[in-house]
Amino acid sequence: MLAQHINVSDIIDESTARSYLHQTIMATFCRVLASSRLPPGVVMRLLASALGATYREVAAAHQDGGCPCGWCPLPVIDIETLCGCLVEAATIHRAGDLSGMVAAGRA
Repeated sequence: MLAQHINVSDIIDESTARSYLHQTIMATFCRVLASSRLPPGVVMRLLASALGATYREVAAAHQDGGCPCGWCPLPVIDIETLCGCLVEAATIHRAGDLSGMVAAGRA
């Protein structure tokens, strides 16, 4: 079953934001891969670099406290957290038992 397409106007919580970002990044990855013919590993490194640059730009904009959101960047902690999230999301997790698995089809 294909995931439902999410528009930016559909984002109402962290779950829909996660889904929107995933589908946007996956679509961008596939377009760059197809049009550039670069190896997947190179495109993945470019994505990671773009995320790092985005963090740097957003953190710089929040250093002086000029944004009313109240976020205070802590680069060492924030980057460590981002790295941990990347490792967690990229790691294949084996289910310990069948009760937690999603059915892949039907017999």
